Amino acid sequence: MYSGFARFYDVLQGGTPEPFAAWIERRAAELGREVESILELGCGTGAVLDLLPAAWAKVGIDVSPDMLEIARIKGVDADLIEADIRDIALDRRFDVVACVYDTVNHVPVSDWPRVFAVASGHLETDGMFLFDMNTLGRLRGGAGRSETTVAGGSTVTISISDERDDRYDWHVRIEGDHDPIDETIAEYGASLTDVRRMLTEAGFTRVEVSGGRDRPVDDEAPRLFFACRR
Repeated sequence: MYSGFARFYDVLQGGTPEPFAAWIERRAAELGREVESILELGCGTGAVLDLLPAAWAKVGIDVSPDMLEIARIKGVDADLIEADIRDIALDRRFDVVACVYDTVNHVPVSDWPRVFAVASGHLETDGMFLFDMNTLGRLRGGAGRSETTVAGGSTVTISISDERDDRYDWHVRIEGDHDPIDETIAEYGASLTDVRRMLTEAGFTRVEVSGGRDRPVDDEAPRLFFACRR
């Protein structure tokens, strides 16, 4: 995943790391004590980690070696580990565990409990798990559509296929002064009710959900943001 696409990722995302980093800092401040560490599940090119306070000890996990290599080239100050976020077992705990940029949507829904268990198992007792997801409404609304943008001198076309068992394939084609790059990235959707149940089963007793910018908190919101504590 994100192999040939990796070197275009930051350009395509534009300024979006800043709001995610600001959200993480704002919610982390609610711990009411000094934050010392963060684990990011699905850190990609390290764009979010790079914006967080330098005083925080940072660890980033990603399954894509190409994305991690870009993070290293950029000089992101974090321990970067190539691994599947469903299976990691680090011998340490963190004040904050984050999983942003709808990373959880890249995992089949049947494995979301494993991701939530990893997050819970790596949190300090009073720590916070922060993540966001594309909703079923957003995924279903995008199915069958195609969008073309220009980024970094290349033309990027993203087409989203129709639903198959709550799976939506994002077909990415990048053309420019290079050989065409084609990649298919799967996203999976789950209902808010099912996500709440999975979080409870993972041991989270306090779950706050927002739709961002005062939007409704339901399956039709474009994106939902979760702040979870045990």
